[in-house]
Amino acid sequence: MANIRKVKQRPRQDGSVKVSWRATWTGHDGARQSKNFDLKGDAKVWLNSVSAGLVGGSSSMTLEQLAEAHIANFHGLVRAGARRSGTVDNYQSILDTHVRPHKIAKTKLSALRTPDFQSFLDDVVQAGGSINLARQIRGCFVTWCRFGARRGWLLANLAQACAVEGDRENAESEPFELPPKEHLSALMKAATESENAERDTAIIRILMFGGLRISEALGLADEAVIVKTTGGRLKVRERLDRTHQTLDPPKTGKGKRDVPIGQAAALAIRSWRLKRGPSRPFHHVNGRRERSLVAGRLFPNPKTGDGVWSYEDFIRDGWMPLMRSAGLVLMLPDSKGKNRPHAAFKPHMLRHVAVSLWLAQAPQPKPKKVQELVGHATLKMTMDTYGHLWRDEEEDDAIAQASERLIS
Repeated sequence: MANIRKVKQRPRQDGSVKVSWRATWTGHDGARQSKNFDLKGDAKVWLNSVSAGLVGGSSSMTLEQLAEAHIANFHGLVRAGARRSGTVDNYQSILDTHVRPHKIAKTKLSALRTPDFQSFLDDVVQAGGSINLARQIRGCFVTWCRFGARRGWLLANLAQACAVEGDRENAESEPFELPPKEHLSALMKAATESENAERDTAIIRILMFGGLRISEALGLADEAVIVKTTGGRLKVRERLDRTHQTLDPPKTGKGKRDVPIGQAAALAIRSWRLKRGPSRPFHHVNGRRERSLVAGRLFPNPKTGDGVWSYEDFIRDGWMPLMRSAGLVLMLPDSKGKNRPHAAFKPHMLRHVAVSLWLAQAPQPKPKKVQELVGHATLKMTMDTYGHLWRDEEEDDAIAQASERLIS
């Protein structure tokens, strides 16, 4: 919060009263700062400079230099084991590919304003970039400015107020549509009839009824899957990084969770284990770039029998053949007019299907329980994603009828 107010001093002996102008600014840490000026115009100039985030000593630093300083610091955190290499690579990619070629990279922090960041994000979307790309760039801007504030180079996070136009509106107005039940049944049937029926049935049931992310399913250690004749439990403790093929912990603490599975899924896993044979430990380089011996995976690389099954190989050799067998692949033209195969939905859709099946039960699980099972960091994230599935038309009608009776 910033303001300028007139300050009257005590009357002098000759009866005159001196007037000054006090500009006050609240920094990012909540500390109030103020400075007196003889002229109101000088106070405005100072306040505009401070509100823009300028701190003495950073006037020559550019946005590009700020980003490089943050990335260098992040590399140190990776070496210390406090952060993951995949994250810092993403920062570097955004900087090199999207920010560095633009004039905003060479702009000094003293000249940057929030509208500069907003204009950049708007240009990304208008030039054909995806909403997701613009969201990632905004996240980098916010992180870099927050880093600068912690170092004393900025007093305010200039990018925090920016938004990706259309992002939140589209997410709320157009919730995802679940596949028809006949499509899901066809996928299950294709899994049971495939050449690798035991493996495919096990992984489809884990995704469809356990609600795991595909990175979590591919990263499951064999020893983290406990099955009994009546059901089982999946101990989600690792995920497979799609880019680097490293086994990393979940991104948030809530991602570490135990997920119950039913009898059919447990039996499918037992059948797959009998077909696969004992899991084999293997040497692996993790996200901290450390080489160590790790436990075998539930779904190892089909070509070698150990190691990890990459996302790209899973899509090519596992998912797409199943979708073709189920009749759920369409040939659609790409940007050059050449027909390409497109699956009716991606593996992540089965995570949404799992939640919808939980909510179809009576009584419905509470939102907090759903958050726990899907591993969302916050309840808000769960409600933003699945809130529309809690709609009950009969309950809505009852509320409307009861409201009318209160007046009539």
